This record gives sequence, C-alpha cells and structure tokens, in this order.
Amino acid sequence: MAAPKVIGRILSLGFPLPGPQVDNYNFLSAPSFFDYDAVVVDPHALSLLIDSVLAGTAEAATFAGVPVLNAPASPASASLGDVLLRRRDETARLLATGGAIICFAHPPATHAGIAGTDALDDYYWLPDEIAGACRPPALLAGEGTQAHVVDDQQALAAFVAGQLANIAYRAHFDERRLPGARVFARSQGGAAIGVELAAGGGRVVLLPALRDLPSGDARYAMSDALQAGIRRALGVMAAGREPAWLREHPLPGLDERAAALAAARDTLDSAQQQFDEAARAHDELARYRRLLWQEGAVGLNEVVVDALRLIGFDVYAQDPNALELRSGDTAVLVEIEASEHAVDLAPHYRLRQRIERAIEQRGSAPRGLLIVNGCRLAPPAERDGEVTDALRLAAETMRYAVAPTAGLFAAVAAQLDGRDDDVAAYRCRLINEDGVLGDPATA
Repeated sequence: MAAPKVIGRILSLGFPLPGPQVDNYNFLSAPSFFDYDAVVVDPHALSLLIDSVLAGTAEAATFAGVPVLNAPASPASASLGDVLLRRRDETARLLATGGAIICFAHPPATHAGIAGTDALDDYYWLPDEIAGACRPPALLAGEGTQAHVVDDQQALAAFVAGQLANIAYRAHFDERRLPGARVFARSQGGAAIGVELAAGGGRVVLLPALRDLPSGDARYAMSDALQAGIRRALGVMAAGREPAWLREHPLPGLDERAAALAAARDTLDSAQQQFDEAARAHDELARYRRLLWQEGAVGLNEVVVDALRLIGFDVYAQDPNALELRSGDTAVLVEIEASEHAVDLAPHYRLRQRIERAIEQRGSAPRGLLIVNGCRLAPPAERDGEVTDALRLAAETMRYAVAPTAGLFAAVAAQLDGRDDDVAAYRCRLINEDGVLGDPATA
C-alpha cells in the first residue's frame, strides 16, 4: 500500500499566518517559492513593499541576508528587479508540480522606475493567463462587506464561510472574461469575489480581502481553517506523527501484527518478503486509528469510506466530494469534516446543498449524515464540544445525524472483535437517529 502524500510547508507572504507548518516572509526575503506546496499572497502588501524600496524608506534583504537595492546587482547587494523577476519563474515551477497559490484579490497597482526592468504590477509574478485575470477588464475595483458562499464543495469555501463577518472585498471579477473559472463566493449583489483558476498542473485561488487580521485565538483558528482548505485543495493529509495517546486505543490483533513487523524488521536482509507482508498487514489495520486524529481527503475521508464498508454499508464514492451510503432502500448522503477545534457549519452547508439538489432530481429528500472529527488532536475522552452549538441545532432541525469518528472507530473495533450486535446497533443509529450521536462506547 503506497504511503499517502503529506503536505510539506506553506509559504505566506505579507499575510501573517501562525502555525508550525507555515513560513512567514515577504516577497524579497522569502526562500524559493518552489520549495513549498502552497504560497499565500497578499498583493497589497507586495505593492507597499515595492513602493517602500523604491522610495528608500525601508530596508530589504534576500533570504541569504543580502541587501536589496533599486540598482544593478553588485557583490554586496541584490537588484530589486532581479529578485522580483526571479519570483515569476519560481511561481511557474511551483504550479507545474501541482502546487497552489492562494491570493487575496486587490486591484493592481503599477510600479515604474524599477532598475533593469519595465514597470511591474502586483500580479506580474503569476503566469500570463492568470495575471490577465487579475487585471482590468477581467478584475475590477469594488468594495463591500456582504458576501456568501455559492459552492460549498470548493476547497477554500469553508474558510470564506468562516470569515463572512470579516470580509471587506476590494475587487470583483467579470466572469465573461474568465472561461473555465470556478466561482465559489459572490457579493450580496451577485458579483464574483471568490474564484478558482486552473494553472498548468496546479491552481490559483483568488479570495475576497479581509477587513482585519484576527487576534489571539481567533487568528490561530483562521490560520487552521486556511491551512485545512489548502490541504483539501492539494488532496493531501495533515503532517505530523501519530499522537502518543493513540497507544491508549488498541485494536484487536494490532499488537500481534506490530510484533510480527518488529520481528521481520530484525531479519530484513534475509527476510525482505516477510517484512513487506507484515508491514502491509500492520498498516492495513493500523490506519483505522487515523479515524481518531486525521483530516483531509487522503488522511481521513478514505479511511471513513473503508470503515463504513467494513461495518456493512454499501458506499458509493465515484466522486470523492459526493459520498452516499445505502442500507436496504435507505439512501444517506455523507459529508466528512475534521478540525483542530469544534466543527462548525461548513459541512452542514455542503450537506444541505446536496440534499436540495437531490430533492430536485429525485423528488424526495434523502437522509443526511455528517461524520466529524472535531478537536482532532485531543484524546477522544478529553474532547469538550466536538461540534459547535450551531451545528448541533442545525442537525436537529434538518433531522440528520452527526457522528463523531470515535464512534465509527469503536464500531470498527467491534467488527474486528466479532461483536455483530454492537455493530448492527451502531449502523441503526447512523440511519435513524437525529442530532449528535452520544457516547461512542455504546456504538
């Protein structure tokens, strides 16, 4: 079994983004863009940086500590024009390898007087076809604070939904000039203010600007939401080792497989085939513990699908963003969400949109099910408020179940242990109960 891809680091330029997986720099001081999986850019901050270097009001340096001056390069300094133009090539290389650019849209300013190059605007560093989408007449100045998400399946939609009270967009897009663009956020008047564009092997996501940067815990929550959206866009799982507390959640047969793995490792040179088989068997079972702490399409969603099948459901997953399970004649639309904090309304909006679409197509409303892994880095027994009160109320009102992944993990353990009655009872709860399911120990 191939190891799932894990995201490396995110580079944030001019947009302070706390987190151990994020490096914060400016356009001149940053390492090479292509050494990252994703780059977050505030073009307004880039504009101010260029103007300050041109005016001589700010000191700037490269990542290597070499001063950046608006002059030809010398043994003691780097040229502003050279460093800026280098970023264009680095961006193209990042996108060619499947990377993502996340950009807060502002009307571009043009900067003349840069030594060694023609005038550059704030989007010069993007590929030409993408940069054209960020200039008039495709991108137009506009201001407002009222916005809504129109495509809950888009990777960054949940981030925008969480920041609706903090939106202060500065630009909107003329969709007629952006064939193939995916619009996922609009102003109250219907203008496109959140857009995704394909760029070679990667993608560029243009977000509405924010009014203020949150402070304190709110800033960390915003950063977590943005990073989760980036991981979802890239189709990768969260970085990091398994938490130590996973040892407190055994699975029947896992210790024996771990022992077999250790024995095979000791004799690897002479028993490579035995080692590989033990590793496959161990990982095949141990990966179900990802239900307790992981997030993302690869880290969590794939394991949820396999767990549901293991405990007896027929699961249809031709589209990874449109899961459906069936039990007899009952069809259930499934959404999955994970967070380091309490899970909020983003998966509810996605589920509601799918149910409304199903009613139009089928003439009746299917059941809904949210499978959530809130407060995912805390031991399950210590999670206080895995979902918000708003999500709890929404589930009770629309009459669908919200199932913590700890309950699904317990059902997997019961299945492996031959406790068929417990598994059947848990399946029944998923199909028939409304609201947040209780103690997973009873699943």
